Amino acid sequence: MNGDDLTKEELLSRFLQLEQRVEELEQDNAQLREKLQEKDERIEELETRLRKYENPHTPPSKRRSGTDESPTSQDDEDDDVRTDGGTPGRKDGHAPEWRSPPDPDEEIEVTCDCCPECGDHFDESVGVSPRLVEEIPDPQPPEITRYNRHYYQCDSCGTETVAAHPDCPDEGQFGVNVIAQSALSRYDHRLPYRKIADRFEQLHGLELSGASAWHATERAARAGRCEYEQIRQEIQDADVVHIDETGIKRDGEQAWIWTFQTVQHTLYAVRESRGSDVPAEVLGEDFAGTVVCDGWTAYPAFSSNLQRCWAHILREAEDAAEKQPEGEPIYQALRQVYVALQARLESDPSPRERAELQRVARRELESLIDRSVPDGPVATLLGKIEGGLDHWLTFVGEPAVSPTNNAAENALREPVVLRKIIGTLRNDRGMFVHETVLSLLATWRQQGRNPYEELRRVV
Repeated sequence: MNGDDLTKEELLSRFLQLEQRVEELEQDNAQLREKLQEKDERIEELETRLRKYENPHTPPSKRRSGTDESPTSQDDEDDDVRTDGGTPGRKDGHAPEWRSPPDPDEEIEVTCDCCPECGDHFDESVGVSPRLVEEIPDPQPPEITRYNRHYYQCDSCGTETVAAHPDCPDEGQFGVNVIAQSALSRYDHRLPYRKIADRFEQLHGLELSGASAWHATERAARAGRCEYEQIRQEIQDADVVHIDETGIKRDGEQAWIWTFQTVQHTLYAVRESRGSDVPAEVLGEDFAGTVVCDGWTAYPAFSSNLQRCWAHILREAEDAAEKQPEGEPIYQALRQVYVALQARLESDPSPRERAELQRVARRELESLIDRSVPDGPVATLLGKIEGGLDHWLTFVGEPAVSPTNNAAENALREPVVLRKIIGTLRNDRGMFVHETVLSLLATWRQQGRNPYEELRRVV
C-alpha cells in the first residue's frame, strides 16, 4: 500500500503519530543535553580542584599522590607511612640526635626497706637506677600590683610630670607578661582571641575578654614597631633579598601579604596592591641589591637586577613535557643546564670562570629558545625562558645569590596557615598587627633568639 491508497483520515492519523514521535525525541534530546551539561560542569569543577594540586607552581611535596587510596586508608595499613611519601625520622645514613639531659635542680634518694616478695629486710642497696623527671610548676595566680604614681608640677615652668616605673605599663591594666603571652599565643600557637582569654582564666585565674586579648596583642605590635622598622632598614641595605607574595583578605576584599627575606631578617608587609609599588615602598626606589623572585611582572618593573627562580621554571618545563611531546627534550636540556651549573659552582670557580660559565649557559638557553615548536604549553614555556633570559644566570656570577626562591616561599608558609584559620583581616589595625608581629617572630627565630623573651623586652 502506498500513500495514494490511504484515506485522508489515515494520512492525518499517521501525521499526528509522527508529530508525537518527534516531540518525544525532542524531549529525550533535551534531557540528554541537560545531563551532558551537568557532566561538563562536574568535569570543570574536578579539573579546577585538580589544578590546585597539580600545576607547575605547586611544589612536588604538595602534589597529590597518583594512587586512588586516601591518606586515611594508607595510615590504616601502615602507621609509619607519611601521606607526602616520606618516612618519619632522619634519613638513612644520618646519625641520630638525642635530647641532652638537663642538670637536676634537686636529688631525691628513693630507698626500699624490705623485699616485696618475701619480706626479708635489705641491708644496703647494690646500685642506683637514676631517672630524670622534668615537671613544670603549678600555674600561678596573677600578681596584682597597684602603682601609686605621684605627679608633680614644676614651680618654674608649670610642667606636670607623672613618675614612671619600669614594670608599670603606660596604658591598660595588664602587665608585660600578659601582653607578650597574648601575642605569642595568637601568632605562635595560632589561638583565637577567645581561646587566649580562656587559657589565661584556666591556667592563672585571670579574667579578660577576647577583645582584651586582641588589645594586648595590638600593644605588643605597637611596642615592636620600632624594631620592625629597623628590620626594614637592614633589608634595604642587604645585597640579596628574596621576595614573594600571596593573597590574603582584608575585610573580605582581596589584599596581599608580601615577604622580604635575607639571611638574618624577615619582613612581612600587608598591602592592597600586588604591583611594583610595594617593593619600591618597602625596599626604597634606590635599592641596589639583587632580588630573587618568581616570574611575576611586578619584579622586573621594580628592578633589573633579578634572579629568576629555577625551581619554578623546571616545574613548568616538566608540566609542559607531560602535556606536549615536544616539551620532553626541552625539559631534559633545561634540567641538564641547571644540574651542570650547580655541580660546577661547588668548586667555587674564580670570577673569570664564572663569567665564562654564564656565557656558555646563556648560549645553551638561546639554543632552546630558537627551537621551532607548535603553539601550546611548550611555546609558552619558551616565551617565559626568553622573557627572563637576562635573569636566569645571575647566581652564576654572584656567589651570594641563590638560584631558587625557596627561602621566601618557606617564609610564606606560616602566614598561609594563619590565613586558613583567621579568614580575613578586619581593618588597617589588623594589617598593622599582622605584619608587625609576624616579622618580629620570624626574624628572632632566624637569629636564634627566644621570641617570648624578646617580646617581653620590646613591650
